[in-house]
Amino acid sequence: MADENINLDFLARLSQQTLLEARALRKEVADVRTLSLQTIEYARRIERRMAEQRDDLELMIKAELGGSLANMQTQLENHLQPLQDKYLELDKLDARVSALERGI
Repeated sequence: MADENINLDFLARLSQQTLLEARALRKEVADVRTLSLQTIEYARRIERRMAEQRDDLELMIKAELGGSLANMQTQLENHLQPLQDKYLELDKLDARVSALERGI
């Protein structure tokens, strides 16, 4: 150890370099933390958007199906109405025939 001389200037430079590296590492850790928090926030936003889009899609599908079913129901009623009217006329005719037969 006699050959190795360590002076205070060398120790001061090493300490200064260590402090600079520690500061740089702290800054990097802070940056990583910030990026992690931003990533988590982005993931939450995406989840919220997906939930909103799912709700919107569900509403659109229900509205579309409801409109189609209402249209189909209207068409069926329009096609069945003449048959129902004829059936009612036949019932009235049957009642009149029955009344006439009782009268004879």
